[in-house]
Amino acid sequence: MAERLAAFDRVWFSYDGRPILEEASLALSTGEVVGLLGLNGTGKTTTMRLIAGILDPERGAVERTYRRLGYLPEERGLYRRLTVERYLRFVGELNGLPKADLRPAVDRLMEQFRLEEYRGRRIEALSKGNQQKVQLAATLVPSPDLMLWDEPFSGLDALNQDLLLDVLRDLRSRGVAVLLSTHRLDDLELLADRTYILAKKRFVEYIPPRQPAGYRVRFDQDGADRSIEVASDELPSQVQECAAHGWPVLSVTPKTGLESIFRELLGEGA
Repeated sequence: MAERLAAFDRVWFSYDGRPILEEASLALSTGEVVGLLGLNGTGKTTTMRLIAGILDPERGAVERTYRRLGYLPEERGLYRRLTVERYLRFVGELNGLPKADLRPAVDRLMEQFRLEEYRGRRIEALSKGNQQKVQLAATLVPSPDLMLWDEPFSGLDALNQDLLLDVLRDLRSRGVAVLLSTHRLDDLELLADRTYILAKKRFVEYIPPRQPAGYRVRFDQDGADRSIEVASDELPSQVQECAAHGWPVLSVTPKTGLESIFRELLGEGA
């Protein structure tokens, strides 16, 4: 049975009198990957800081029952003059890992994140993507049961993005809960057990529709490449109209539900 590790109960929070969260509720349990979407300034980072205990709510309650937390903040911080191995060992020492457990934990993470060849290299000499992998690995050193990752894909190339998806699957299989903020909507639809959108100062759970919210129809109109968006129930008539005018349909692309919802938020400025 899943164990609840953190929860918001009607939480209120504001910065300098500007409301960020109002009666916001959320729960995170073992073995689930939860996505968090929202426009800049809507409170994604604030949410993670409240869960981590860096901030406290003005009203309502934040329940924190996790045993060990891994937190990757949006603002990166590394001791750049340390080597990769020394930095990861330092993080383990800060978290009180026994010396007998520290070396195998660091070795396992360097292998998992493909950092072995950089073991003795200073962090300042690494590429931005490899520095990001060091920070991600550091969040796993204490073997947390809850992970908070704020834009974890930032700076990673396509190959390392796929590596991170494999890491996320591994974490979920081991019962670790992960809350991640990202703009990679397709990955959330494939990977996240639940996704919340921060809108109007609350967490709105995204429920996937049974069919796409709409379609993008691309067609050749008398030599001009045109593209329009139509609702699902309007697709047949739009295709028939193109055929009636002799306009070849070049593609019909499903709009993902998450992308549709996120675009609505952008339009509304929620």
